[in-house]
Amino acid sequence: MVVTMSVDSLCGHMTYITAVTEGRKTHIHIETDCEKLKKWGCDFDLPNAEMSQQNIPYYEIIMKTTKNAICENCYVPATVMNAYWVENEKVSKTLAKQIGKVEVTIEKIE
Repeated sequence: MVVTMSVDSLCGHMTYITAVTEGRKTHIHIETDCEKLKKWGCDFDLPNAEMSQQNIPYYEIIMKTTKNAICENCYVPATVMNAYWVENEKVSKTLAKQIGKVEVTIEKIE
């Protein structure tokens, strides 16, 4: 199965994240107009959840984010992990399809 999620960030950049299981790894592909994320890497692999005794994929994403100076408020690393977890069935695919959209709404700024 393939999972694709999109992020329309506060900074104005649009990003699409695709996760697909390929054997013992999950391939992540990112399409974005953000130059920082392009440097971060738009094609990489993470070990499948069942192959990982610890939360290795999460730490790999955090290390990539820190190493490549991604903005601290960037939603893309978290969305990569969400796509990864849905693809590896650590989050229900049925639930993800039902919900369909997760929003952050700025209710008030004074």
